[in-house]
Amino acid sequence: MLNMEPVLNYLPENQTSNKRKAQDILNDISHDVTSKRTNLTTCDTSCDSSHDITSHRLGLEFYDQPCIMLAKSLLGKTLVRILDDGSRLSGKIVETEGYLGVEDTAAHSYNGRKTERNMAMFMTPATSYVYLIYGMYSCLNVSSKGEGCCVLLRALQPLEGLETMTAHRSKRRKDTSKPLKPKDLCSGPGKLTEALNINKTLLDKKDLSTDTMMWIESGDSVDAAEIVACPRIGIEGTASSEWLIKPLRFYIKGNECVSKRDKNAEKTTQLQSGHT
Repeated sequence: MLNMEPVLNYLPENQTSNKRKAQDILNDISHDVTSKRTNLTTCDTSCDSSHDITSHRLGLEFYDQPCIMLAKSLLGKTLVRILDDGSRLSGKIVETEGYLGVEDTAAHSYNGRKTERNMAMFMTPATSYVYLIYGMYSCLNVSSKGEGCCVLLRALQPLEGLETMTAHRSKRRKDTSKPLKPKDLCSGPGKLTEALNINKTLLDKKDLSTDTMMWIESGDSVDAAEIVACPRIGIEGTASSEWLIKPLRFYIKGNECVSKRDKNAEKTTQLQSGHT
């Protein structure tokens, strides 16, 4: 409340009633100012707290789990890519593959093989491993717990920046007469990296728990009954017969953005979940 007693004392004694009226007016003004200050403070606190909300970014502890568990846990999570102009692209992870390190004949790290190319597989969990296939398509992996283990991100369901993703994907397309459908933008490991402009030069060996250009956020939780487990794709030339058939590819059943369905595995999943 404003203290106007020194000012009011200058009024003549015979103006007592005026003094009281003036003090009442000043008190009202003081109350109004105080109230507005309180409102402003509340607003500022609210705004600040919105910036202090814990990020949806997944922390290091999330990635520090065995490869198969991580491959399943990543389903439903959101891959985020920030471009140089600050625009944000994102997609829901709907398909993954696990590579079990030194024992896995299909893994680049089989038998403990270390090269400059695959060094990220031996780094701290949450490290991105980006490599080229066929000399032109990038594949994005993330390291997990276990020597030389990583998870390949095979497909996304586009969420943000579809127009930009389409532009990126259209650069190499020979036939642009037919527009790309949203479900086809990221329905494969090479497609998703092209759509999100992910390449080895920019994004290999990045810590996804802290990086500013790419990370993974918590998203939808996927029930175990909705996860299809089946053999991996494209490893026929490298994997032994034993590892060729191991069910190390995981995808969300019924999602149209998956690169390739395995109907036999889907039937098995249905039976195991107790559905008819």
